Amino acid sequence: MSFAPLGSRRQIAFWWFAWSVMALPWTLAFRWVPGNARSVPRDGPLLLLANHSSAFDPVWIAFWLFRRSSFMASSGLFRVPVLAQLLPLCGCFPKTKFVKDRDSMRTLAERYEAGDVIVLFPEGKRTFDGRTGEVLPGIGRLVKRINARVVTARVLNGHLFHPRWARYPRWVPVRVKYAAVRTWEDAATPEQINDDISAAIRINPEEPPEGLFSIGFRMAEGLPDYLWACPSCFALNGLKAHGNHVTCQSCTVRWTLDTRNRMNGDQAMWVHEAFDRIAAHFEGADLSGAATLYRIKGKQQERLAHGTASLSTEGLTVDGLTLPLSELRAVSVELQNRLTFRRGDVLLELVPVGQSPLKWAHFLRWHLSAR
Repeated sequence: MSFAPLGSRRQIAFWWFAWSVMALPWTLAFRWVPGNARSVPRDGPLLLLANHSSAFDPVWIAFWLFRRSSFMASSGLFRVPVLAQLLPLCGCFPKTKFVKDRDSMRTLAERYEAGDVIVLFPEGKRTFDGRTGEVLPGIGRLVKRINARVVTARVLNGHLFHPRWARYPRWVPVRVKYAAVRTWEDAATPEQINDDISAAIRINPEEPPEGLFSIGFRMAEGLPDYLWACPSCFALNGLKAHGNHVTCQSCTVRWTLDTRNRMNGDQAMWVHEAFDRIAAHFEGADLSGAATLYRIKGKQQERLAHGTASLSTEGLTVDGLTLPLSELRAVSVELQNRLTFRRGDVLLELVPVGQSPLKWAHFLRWHLSAR
């Protein structure tokens, strides 16, 4: 329970204090230009929808509006002790991913009726390589239900400033572009609204950053978590990062990563192209290794099984405990690459030993979609 509920004097005071203290330093640090923020209405409720490129997106798209904003955030963030107190002060409220969350929808409606800017990321997750994901089907229904005024924004280079897999940020200029406020006629279907929003927030991950120059150090570190196999010889866990370079320990092919997420070398490719090569090669494969399975209850973890884990068309098995695929849903990668999913109303976390959680997340999603 937050000691500063959304809309309270304490929460509003903290919001403006944080804005006044952070706006100028963050502008300089991120080379952050808010684009046409002045085109966003200065009053009245709004849904502000944007692509989710980075953990810094809420700051980049909302701070230069000079308006108090409320943010829908993953409930997983509120299980972190410090964030559980800080996020509500910043205007955040929790939403459980991929399930109906009536409390979250009630809070959203209350803040919208109070005249806030409500910031949502309609993909429901951050991108790993800059590509814009599918808009969640509930977004169109939400817009119709509250008859929302919508402003869409595109964060053009946020995925380059600090890629989700990267251990270190780069000094890359961040640009945000806003569209004009929009409403839909009563005859518009949720599917049509979703299509319009999807087109409005889509970016090209290969578009070069605007600005004089970009620079980064140790940019490849963390990349083997995302590229869990070599995109050349497909050796599992074959890549090793060192500085700005990544090398396959099996076929010895070497790439140098630049600030645009381009892997340069004899077999040059974009990071997202490398991932697609790996995913296509291993499509339909089973997976095995050591892992621990936890049940999450609030901020507590309960260990259910530890030992040999396998994933196949039969289900996920950990140390003899089998979870049929038909009972699993809502696969999500949370803060610090924590792999979570649901079995009924129970939230579970799988912690692979010596393997990338992102690899297990990919295979689990594939098996669930192929069911």
